[in-house]
Amino acid sequence: MNDFFQALPFIDNLNSLQIERLHNAQLLTMEEGSVVLRQGDACTGFLILVDGCIRVFGRSTQGKELEMYRIEQMGTCVLSTSCLLAGNTYPAEAVVEQDATFFLLSADDFTYLMSESAAFRSFVFDSYAQRLSNLLMLVQSIAFESIETRLARYLLHEGRRSLVLSLSHQQIADALGTAREVVSRHLKLMEQQGWLSLSRGQILLLAPSAMEAFLKQQL
Repeated sequence: MNDFFQALPFIDNLNSLQIERLHNAQLLTMEEGSVVLRQGDACTGFLILVDGCIRVFGRSTQGKELEMYRIEQMGTCVLSTSCLLAGNTYPAEAVVEQDATFFLLSADDFTYLMSESAAFRSFVFDSYAQRLSNLLMLVQSIAFESIETRLARYLLHEGRRSLVLSLSHQQIADALGTAREVVSRHLKLMEQQGWLSLSRGQILLLAPSAMEAFLKQQL
């Protein structure tokens, strides 16, 4: 994993003692579906994802979910970072979406590097600021955009690598914080418009350019 450490943007600005502290981090592997953190858990370390994907979401008392963000390669968890800085418990749930490998830097080593390394501090706060900006955009989207707009944007984002999406209607509903029936109804309307084709457990995007044009009209 030395190659991963060498790829970290702040590594060249650490001295030997700071690098030693960084190398104290535990390397952990968790399978898809594993719970990384539950609501109310104490945050014991600073997470940097090596590979895979971790989904972070809130859950209401009625069991309704709202996806906040996903942690991908070289990403960090802003909520656990916030907990480490403020001494709070974790306010959401983090679950492995794709088999994940990550480093967990202890709270003591995290505090030391935050105190002693300007480069590490910049990495942490830059990640924090970017994620906070994305969360504010999510709040604005929920408050001011129609479900059709949010659904189109979500599908285009998920289809950036492949036009065939292996997603259930419930998974999409959880990501958007709405009901499965609402998602199913709007997907059917999009299918009637020729934007996509529906089959069991899959969605084929047929006209992403039409969806992009629709989103531009909403600006």
